[in-house]
Amino acid sequence: MPSPAIEVRNLSFAYDKELVLQNIDLTIYEGEYIAIIGPNGGGKSTFLKLLVGLLEPTEGQVLVYGRPASRMRHIFGYLPQNINFNLDIPLLAREVILQGRLQSFKFRYTQEDIQKVEEVAKRLGIEELLERKIGTLSGGQRQRVLLARALVSEPKILILDEPTASVDIKAQKEIYRLLQELGITKIVVSHDINIILEGVHKVLYINRTLIVHDNPTLHIHKENEGHFCEMELFEELAKRCDHG
Repeated sequence: MPSPAIEVRNLSFAYDKELVLQNIDLTIYEGEYIAIIGPNGGGKSTFLKLLVGLLEPTEGQVLVYGRPASRMRHIFGYLPQNINFNLDIPLLAREVILQGRLQSFKFRYTQEDIQKVEEVAKRLGIEELLERKIGTLSGGQRQRVLLARALVSEPKILILDEPTASVDIKAQKEIYRLLQELGITKIVVSHDINIILEGVHKVLYINRTLIVHDNPTLHIHKENEGHFCEMELFEELAKRCDHG
């Protein structure tokens, strides 16, 4: 039986007394691939920030390998939904990715760091972007560079908030195929239901409270090229609960 990687106990969170998340209990085990869905404003991004220790719970706790999340940030690779870059700063994509190798005790990058950037860039198909300034890249290209920065730290837990925003369909499929190959704990918020479901162990539906669906196996009709939205997924999972 895998060990618990993240334990969420009686978690609630409020911004200025406005309740965002309420009474959430959840265990995520080592190696699980978790998809998170839910409406805009339902608390998904806030939940991720609590998991990585960027926010403290109003009530309850988040434990990562038995320790408070705020003490375990170094084991996470985290790609938030919105990253505000000053695009006028002449940073190369390579330099942005290298930031993922920074540690508190390091004063310079090693040859191993540089090699790791090359490896991750190749896996994501962005080698040709490494010597380009971040401000010259398209939104989709920047998103892949930021994903590389999250991966290059070799995290034990990878948390991604809309990792394929502004990325074309082909690149989306490549990114999710890569995620399936990574043998680490992965937690992903996405609206790309058609792609994300393959290989997922749990679907979490968050709208202030939490509903967990284990081992979802949905067969989306191949002839349906339209968007299979998260509410359709939730309705389908709810039917299965009713018939279960």
